[in-house]
Amino acid sequence: MSMTTVWALICLIIFIVILANNKLPNWLTFICLLPVAALTGIMDISDIYGVLSKSSLHLMIIICMFSGMIAATGLDIVIGNFLDRMTGKETGEKKERKIFMWVFLVSGVISFVLQNSYVAMALLPVLRSIARKNHISLSKLILFVIYSTTLGGAVTLIGTPTNVYANTALEEAGLETFGMFDFTPVALPIFILGGLYMVYFNKRCPSYDDYGEEIEDREVTPEQRRKQQVVGFAFVIFILALVLKSLGVISIDPNIIGYAMIAVSILTTIVTPKEAMSGLSASMILFCAGINLMIAIMNSSGLGDLFGNAIISIIGGTKNLYVITAVLCIGASIATQFMNNMACAGMLAPVGISIAETLGANPQAIVLAIAIGAGCSYLTPIASGTNQSMLIFSKLQFQDFAKFGWPLLLISWACAILILPQVFPFF
Repeated sequence: MSMTTVWALICLIIFIVILANNKLPNWLTFICLLPVAALTGIMDISDIYGVLSKSSLHLMIIICMFSGMIAATGLDIVIGNFLDRMTGKETGEKKERKIFMWVFLVSGVISFVLQNSYVAMALLPVLRSIARKNHISLSKLILFVIYSTTLGGAVTLIGTPTNVYANTALEEAGLETFGMFDFTPVALPIFILGGLYMVYFNKRCPSYDDYGEEIEDREVTPEQRRKQQVVGFAFVIFILALVLKSLGVISIDPNIIGYAMIAVSILTTIVTPKEAMSGLSASMILFCAGINLMIAIMNSSGLGDLFGNAIISIIGGTKNLYVITAVLCIGASIATQFMNNMACAGMLAPVGISIAETLGANPQAIVLAIAIGAGCSYLTPIASGTNQSMLIFSKLQFQDFAKFGWPLLLISWACAILILPQVFPFF
């Protein structure tokens, strides 16, 4: 093992230790890794700073800014009113099941195109209103939305950071990246089956005697409604650009369209600069940069190859698509319970690329299996940023996640193993 690989392994240990320590912020990964990578010669300083120019980082920035703008204009309240109307005037268990059905559909489908953690956070006022009006545990609704946005976010490239950072590994390696809907054939069945389980077995979801605090209803003025319409239209244009790019209809980078739409919204005073930045933070940018840097270190040092060879020895040289999918997906899903899912995807995706090169397999298929596994953040509150950020608004305990989430894990495994080799062949 070369000294470069040894130092890269030290970087990986630093990365994991920071993520595993609840007292240390995630953004510290970039701050700590940068000097180690530079001073030990793992990467050139220009390449280190180059991680800040990755398109995935800017995609995250745009999604966060749109999320802030949508919340600032009160578009989340519009969604809440829609949910309240759709539940109708029924009572009892039928009423409650209908509430959970619409909560799942609305939060999950919105997460197709908005980062899932921000969708969950934006819906918090809505959940409080539903809890108060229908005497449903707020904690129960929060855990329900955590899982529905996680399932929905996995359906597209931009719905969850897990998919974005799996894509970053392909970009870093100079390989063909994922399209907007490459995750859909596998993730959509998981979304549908997971939704049926969650709605019909919602009583398994832990419930507490918290029914939401009183909140003041906000009246929507004509001016605010106009702002909601403009911001919504701008976001739709950005999403359309992503879709058209993935279909090969346009060649322009969708991020340019996204930044342009945000600029127009600010310059026309539809939103203020402060409102546009309300969903974005320096800590998020640095954490994303830290993941990008760890991916780059693994690719440039040969550390990804080292782990890849170890996994190949476990697989035993088999080219059975179902065995390969099972090992990669299940392995990633276990690892992600103990670290942030986007970090897990960023760390394991380079290993998957190395495995693909050794086996002569399609790297996209290998990385997709890892991304699906890394997105299975169902069993612990530390498995994703959504779990962590929403936990503080509830009375949920550590074990509550596993109690309601383990069937979702089995559904994800079954769909990935049975569907992925059929729709995304490895060879």
